[in-house]
Amino acid sequence: MKSHDLERKYNIPVPRYTSYPAVPHWNGAPCEGIWLGHLKDQYDPAQGVELYIHVPFCEKLCYYCGCHRVISKNKDRGVEYVDYLIKEWNLYKQRLGDIKIASIHLGGGTPNFLTPEAFTKLFNELSLSFKEDEYKGSIEIDPRTCTKEQLDLYKSFGIERLSMGVQDFDEKVQLAIGRVQPYERVKELVDYAHKIGIDDINFDLIYGLPYQTNLTITKTIQKVLTLNPIQIAFYSYAHLPAKIKNQRLIPQDALTHGMKKRELYETGKELLRANHYQEIGLDHFAKDDSMLAKAKAQGRLRRNFMGHTHKTSSMIIGLGCSSISSSTKSFAQNEKNVKDYFEKVDLGRLPIVAGHIQSAQDLLVEEILQEFFATNSIQLDSWQNLSHANYIQDRIKELEEDGLIEDQGRIIVTEQGRPFMRNIASIFDHHLMRSKERSGSKSL
Repeated sequence: MKSHDLERKYNIPVPRYTSYPAVPHWNGAPCEGIWLGHLKDQYDPAQGVELYIHVPFCEKLCYYCGCHRVISKNKDRGVEYVDYLIKEWNLYKQRLGDIKIASIHLGGGTPNFLTPEAFTKLFNELSLSFKEDEYKGSIEIDPRTCTKEQLDLYKSFGIERLSMGVQDFDEKVQLAIGRVQPYERVKELVDYAHKIGIDDINFDLIYGLPYQTNLTITKTIQKVLTLNPIQIAFYSYAHLPAKIKNQRLIPQDALTHGMKKRELYETGKELLRANHYQEIGLDHFAKDDSMLAKAKAQGRLRRNFMGHTHKTSSMIIGLGCSSISSSTKSFAQNEKNVKDYFEKVDLGRLPIVAGHIQSAQDLLVEEILQEFFATNSIQLDSWQNLSHANYIQDRIKELEEDGLIEDQGRIIVTEQGRPFMRNIASIFDHHLMRSKERSGSKSL
């Protein structure tokens, strides 16, 4: 099938599969007792736990953003928020005992919104539980507001990985999305990070933004290459102004769609590949000699709410409003509203408001998808015990006919099929299939 026909057929909404099932299909929050029981069952002292800390505050509004965030310049809000992060962590310690932290990832929002004093207070508390000689930290930063002094502080607390929201370096694009950050500013921070020994740097880029062209994408990535990040996340912009009000500020007539949008991705992908970045999992590229590239080659790549990782920890505990925790049996998400989050923590309760307890079918599909994203392939008999196996078999035949996969003793994604990996993954999603049955849709 020709590229434009494939784009037309498969250009439909499908989940990002940072969890299985995807958040819209969750069946409700586990009660605190069940959730804690799952964590206790899964905790392995040899592995420890991974912490995800969500800092919702941002000083400025980015028009494209669909993340949970609070716009504020009042740094005292971050000081108060840290007190509650510490309270929440202590609730977990009271209930689970002496658990050790193997890694921490701070996301947002803008984690560098926290003042040095607030950040120090938080990490002085958390460092009491660090897993000796194994702990690693990472943080998302806004290059517009992060300082060299903050980078020094992060390094002192064992943070060795930075993720920077670059999005695009074209000035016209930046103005249209409300995020102006010159290349020179980003370069200054990257150079300083390397100087102090923080070499593991990720850039987030977005394609499909207003006024982007193949030429602007090329120029942006050429600038990115001069900064030599180890990893690059190259995401598709999802324009949902009916749900995300700030996206109404983006000039809709300046957006690209269909094949023109796909060409932006292909342009960026080919340039990255030509400069020794491998396409791994979904939306991500990593240098040939990086840990993620090696994990991909060895089939150890995993996908979770924080992106792709080579780690296999069975527990992620999320702290802060809207953060998501996971065990190998369930998911739990905190209150999204800061005030509601504070109120629950003050009552001595874990601030869980949403979640999902996985069924045996869920766990089987999750393992299929993890293998798929790790290896771009699936064992031929892995889905035979799923309730919708006949449906899957029919869809596999269709995908083969369209040239997206081929049978080589196991299902292998073709080069033509790489842009449609989410569509391929979705045929195993029994929750999505049921929702389509209810709506009368039969599309992949």
